[in-house]
Order: sequence, then C-alpha cells, then structure tokens
Amino acid sequence: TMDEEYSQSVIHTFIDLYQKGKIYRGVRMVNWDPSAKTAVSDEEVVYREEKSKLYYLKYFVEGSTTECLTIATTRPETILGDTAICINPNDDRFKSFVGKKVLVPLINRAIPVIEDEYVDMEFGTGALKITPAHDINDYEIGQRHNLESIDIFNDNGTLNERAQLLVGTDRFDARKAIVPMLEEAGNLDKIEDYTNKLGYSERTDAVIEPRLSMQWFMKMKDISKPALDAVMNDEVKFHPAKFKNTYRHWMDNIQDWCISRQLWWGHRIPAWYLPNSNDFVVAVTESEALELARQKTGNQNLTATDLRQDEDVLDTWFSSW
Repeated sequence: TMDEEYSQSVIHTFIDLYQKGKIYRGVRMVNWDPSAKTAVSDEEVVYREEKSKLYYLKYFVEGSTTECLTIATTRPETILGDTAICINPNDDRFKSFVGKKVLVPLINRAIPVIEDEYVDMEFGTGALKITPAHDINDYEIGQRHNLESIDIFNDNGTLNERAQLLVGTDRFDARKAIVPMLEEAGNLDKIEDYTNKLGYSERTDAVIEPRLSMQWFMKMKDISKPALDAVMNDEVKFHPAKFKNTYRHWMDNIQDWCISRQLWWGHRIPAWYLPNSNDFVVAVTESEALELARQKTGNQNLTATDLRQDEDVLDTWFSSW
C-alpha cells in the first residue's frame, strides 16, 4: 500500500470522501493505547477476564456531613474526572437525592445527581458515577445530559493537572495511592472481589484507556448501506443462514470509523492547518494546500512555511481498503 500509485489512490480517496462530507475531524471516544500513544481500532483490543476489586465510595451531599450516596467502581482513580452521579428514574431508593449536588471525594468538586434509564439498578449500589472522558457509556450519558468532560490523563496514562491530585502518577500507581487516601477521608465504604473483562492493546499489551480524543472519522451509516442491502435482498448469502441476522445487527449498529493513527509509518493525512489556528485545508500537495489556504484566509502573502501538515497517518485498513 506504500507504492507510489497506491499512495496516490489513498490520498485522492481521502480527499474525495472529505469533499463529499463523509470524513470529518472531531473529538470522540476512542480506544487509546498509552504505551504506543495512539488510537487503535476495536479489532486491535483483546479482552481478558481478570480478578479485580470493586470499591464502594461515599459521595457526601453538599452541605451535609452525614447524607451521602454510595457508588461502586473498579477504577477509583477516575473519580477525579467525575461530573455527575446517575440513578435510574425508576429507582425509588434515591428519589430524595435527585436535584441535589454531591461532592467528589478528596477534591470536593460539587457535581449533580441526575437520572437516566441506562443505569442498572442491580449493579453495585444502583448509583453510578459518570466520567464522560474515560468511559464510552458515561460519554453517551454525558452527551444526553450536557455534562462536562474532564480528561484527567496524559497521552502516556499518567494523571494530568486536571486531576488535581497525584499529578504525573501512572494510572495504576494512582489507584494504589488513592485508596488509602479515600479511607482516611472517610469516603471508602468497603472493597469487594470482582471479576471483569479488561481490554488490552494487541500491539503493546498495554491496558486500553477509553479516552476522548481529537481524531479523523469516517461516517459509516451511508457508506455501509449498500453492503447491508446486498445481504438483506439475498444478493449475497451467508452459510449458515442464521448469520444474516448477526450481520444485520452489526450494520444497524455501526459506529463512525476512527481512521487516524498517531504513528510514524503510513499515509500522512493530507490536511494542512492555517497559522495559529485549528482551521485547515485538505489538498493533494503542499502547493495546492497553499493556494487553498490563501483563498480561505484572503491572505496572499502566506507561504508554505506558514502551514503545518497534520502529523497523523491513516489507519492501515483505510489504505488497504
């Protein structure tokens, strides 16, 4: 795929899809490999069942020293990025908390108690902490309720300044360190053994971090429709036939494809950023990008050195496709 003729096809295809509105740049939840420091696809995540711990933590109602909501989490270090506590609207146990605010343990940031039917009333205590920047389900709840997303991790999996505590500490070391801190502060209720599935990077064997990240995406609904139609009208048949329904489920629930990677080998994304801006132009060559940039800004004095090409490369599967 790195041959000259193939490379030209890849770049032209990217530009064609971008101009048709099928490719866009945006902040979305991705599988982040903190070791390789890149987004990886769902297919590159290997899940393993592991023995873990379930930490029950008390969030005290703002202004009270006794009234609290208890949640269960396998990741106590992520409380530093919490922006809400969520309960199921059908759960009568927590009705008195709705509309109140509780304090995130240790940092005492006030967050709202909200309702959403996604919450499983049987899991843990039935109350769920919401960390939109670090969990795909929390992200979707956050979108529905207009919650802030606080990304507390650096690219390498250490805590950043937004965490307020344990800055610069690796996420797993932070977990070990935060538990005694929570206990001392009176926020740790109990710890239970728990078995869950953990995603590992196929490339580096690092634990995958679900993370909000600025990436390039391809809209898949329209593009995948002919592939769905061909199976549903029996132009293409599966054997055994029962897999027709599996395939339909895949296509009906298809997500936009993260096509950018933060690697140093691959087809570099043909986007050039304007000076001191996140605005960009998409072009085959640098000279073409310069001309488009001059048109876009109205500044005829721009030179090629004023532009910065995106450093990301395309997912190999985009190129080979």
